[in-house]
Amino acid sequence: MAIGEGLEKTEEAASPPGAARWGALAYREYRLLWIGLIISNTGSWMATLAQGWLVVELSPRAALAPLYLGIIGFVRAAPALLLSGFAGTIADRVDRRRLLIVSQAVLGLSALVLATLAQTHVVQIWHVVVMAGISASAQTFDAPTRQSLVPLLVGPRELMNAIGLNSAAFNGPGILGPAIGGVLVSTVGVAATFYLNALSFAAVIIALLLMTPKPPLRVAARPGVWHELLDGFRYVRDQPAILSLFFLALLFSIAARPYIQLLPAFVRTTVHGGPDALGAMMAASGAGALGGSIAVAFVGTRHHRGRIATVCATLAGCALFAFSLTRTTLVGALVLVALGASVNLFMGMTNTLLQVHTALVMRGRVMSLYTMIFLGFMPLGSWLLGTIATFAGLPLTLGVAGVLVAFAGLWVSRLPGPRQLA
Repeated sequence: MAIGEGLEKTEEAASPPGAARWGALAYREYRLLWIGLIISNTGSWMATLAQGWLVVELSPRAALAPLYLGIIGFVRAAPALLLSGFAGTIADRVDRRRLLIVSQAVLGLSALVLATLAQTHVVQIWHVVVMAGISASAQTFDAPTRQSLVPLLVGPRELMNAIGLNSAAFNGPGILGPAIGGVLVSTVGVAATFYLNALSFAAVIIALLLMTPKPPLRVAARPGVWHELLDGFRYVRDQPAILSLFFLALLFSIAARPYIQLLPAFVRTTVHGGPDALGAMMAASGAGALGGSIAVAFVGTRHHRGRIATVCATLAGCALFAFSLTRTTLVGALVLVALGASVNLFMGMTNTLLQVHTALVMRGRVMSLYTMIFLGFMPLGSWLLGTIATFAGLPLTLGVAGVLVAFAGLWVSRLPGPRQLA
């Protein structure tokens, strides 16, 4: 099947008044989801900082902090690697709104359990590991389902804008969440931060209960789940341009994206800062990521999105190498703005290209494979880099990873496939 074939239309309503001005936000259902995601993601970013700092404090030695952070990453990788394809197939077969409600509820309950353990002062590293595995399993179903739900909430003209806004709803809170989290951890502790995160998931659940998405494409007869799963792999395999982006995303996830998971250890052992410094650096990364998200939302179809994706991957590798050389909070934060922007531009461009050039009936499965890469191989990469950093040190490990990503981006940019994607 050629790229772009099979872009079947759902039962799409006419664009609402104001769509030309407000884009995807003119649609009530999408607006509900977007607001809920902003609230929920703010809590998640707060909890990310709190969890990382909790692991650093629970580590018997500071030098072992990257290893323990890596172990948590490894545990988070397993569900994504094992279940992502299955999760995408399920997302193509069931009511996506109901599936999202279940996944959000599981995420909220796991955050509540971790908050209770921290408040009662019985929390241990293995508790954090178990809760990370449970939440990763829920996210494995949540991410492809949420991504494949978006085309049912907006019209085709607003799809790219919606994808960019989705990314902004994740990275915008990446500025505020870590800053708030750093203050909370320093003043009232990690338990309160986890409680607020648990409460934040209610925003998405309420939004999902209030919305009525358009019905998906109906298929009269469907083969078995495993047959559809294999069809998803074959679909990606037969698209050379998309396959090359999947390869770059794989390396990107293993070598570049894990910097955010290892940042607590970098701040503690290299910058010699505390929760406030960690919050400032994570907020700087979030600010850059938000800028990248906004750029994704407003890049028109006349631009060469395939080329933009590969260039951003190269720039991300260079920025990661530069970050490995920093030793102060201020300089590190400035570099993280560039790193966050290039990382999110690559992810946003790749996400957009996959959504636009994938048949609707295959979109859940293709996006589940993309999710498997970022939710599965990114934590796996944090385990790999964290383990290496235990012996070689974090600065050297991140520097080498940055060089690898930069050269990979240059190599893929020379392939004909990505240049065909607009």
